[in-house]
Amino acid sequence: MTFRRAFEGLPATSWRFLAEVPGVGPVGELRAHERSTDLLLGEELGDQRELVLEGVVVAPGLRVLGIGRELIGLLAEEMALTGIRTAHAIAEFGNVEFLLACGFELQASRPSALTLEV
Repeated sequence: MTFRRAFEGLPATSWRFLAEVPGVGPVGELRAHERSTDLLLGEELGDQRELVLEGVVVAPGLRVLGIGRELIGLLAEEMALTGIRTAHAIAEFGNVEFLLACGFELQASRPSALTLEV
């Protein structure tokens, strides 16, 4: 199995990591995007950037092999290389335990979950 960051066809602020089996194709994927803390808070903080984790998906039947954890590890390595220190995530159901096991921590200020259905 190989793990890599994919750049093709993505905006510069998008992050995508793939877990692939040679001859089979992708079996896992992590997606995230950058956001500017300066823009978020409306303050000049020196163009601080952080990540928002959009999701980690692993093919059914392969979810206990550590593929998701490996993808989070690659994300952390790339964050260290680029100087981004923080990644945020919102999770529900069993995904909370998965992210906690990968080093994420629960935050005291919990956002409200909202849905717009049209």
